[in-house]
Amino acid sequence: MTGAAYNYIVTALLVVTASFSQNKNDEVTQLKKDVYYLASDALQGRAPGTQGAELAAEFIVNRFKEVGLKPFLGNSYQEPFTFQEEGNTISTENLFACTNPAKSKKLIITAHYDHLGLKSTHSREIFQNKIHNGADDNASGVALLLALADYFMEHESKFNYNIVFICFSGHESGLFGSADFVNKHKNEIKNTAFVLNFDMVGRLNKQEANPEILFRITDKSSWKEQDIPQSASGLKVRILSEEVTLDHTIFSTLGIPAATLSTGIHDDYHKATDDAAKINFEGIVKIKKYLETYCNKVLDIKT
Repeated sequence: MTGAAYNYIVTALLVVTASFSQNKNDEVTQLKKDVYYLASDALQGRAPGTQGAELAAEFIVNRFKEVGLKPFLGNSYQEPFTFQEEGNTISTENLFACTNPAKSKKLIITAHYDHLGLKSTHSREIFQNKIHNGADDNASGVALLLALADYFMEHESKFNYNIVFICFSGHESGLFGSADFVNKHKNEIKNTAFVLNFDMVGRLNKQEANPEILFRITDKSSWKEQDIPQSASGLKVRILSEEVTLDHTIFSTLGIPAATLSTGIHDDYHKATDDAAKINFEGIVKIKKYLETYCNKVLDIKT
């Protein structure tokens, strides 16, 4: 595909997604705009090191700025890194921003923004040369992160915490993004209340009155029992205290309470059929509202 053709497709896509923004206060509208863009064919599956991944990163950074987030750790919202995959050096970047760098205590919210691209050894397709859009994995997690960023910026003065938002790359290839971030910035994240990682949060069951979300922690997690989320009206929380290596795991090795929130695996996982049309956007709003209540309860709130 030529650069001109690629830019034409992206421009056309932005026009389409703009049609979702009839009401700026409509949370579902914004979630749709974010997911439909990140999971579009124009981004070719957001594989690290590709033009599609660069477009995704640019989109997310622009959303950080739109929400009003400030740079974290310097003046940039982006931090490049490299990793090795199948004998190739892949150049990509993590993205991060925060609400108020002047506050020493932190809450960290994360999600990976990369996916499998056109072809990957991690694909579950028989014929792998297809665009793997990764709407649930993990455009949904990024969209929830951005929605919470908007909430925390709106109520920034009420919290004694600097809320840090990180979007990792290199996840699908081996959790390289989260490892790179933690290895570089151990000192800067020591004073962290907890880490919430979002990975596949877009398939909340529509058929159940109290659908389930999974809260994955490591076997040796440092979560205080009173701080672990509990089921609430309209949402059931299932705690999985097992060693599942995800982007939260490396934070746990530093003694920081960390967990991955998910609505679970489904038949479209790592397939070309993981598309935006299958996302339960009202379900993401429900999870967001739950997390707002949870964070208000656990974190110190200024009265």
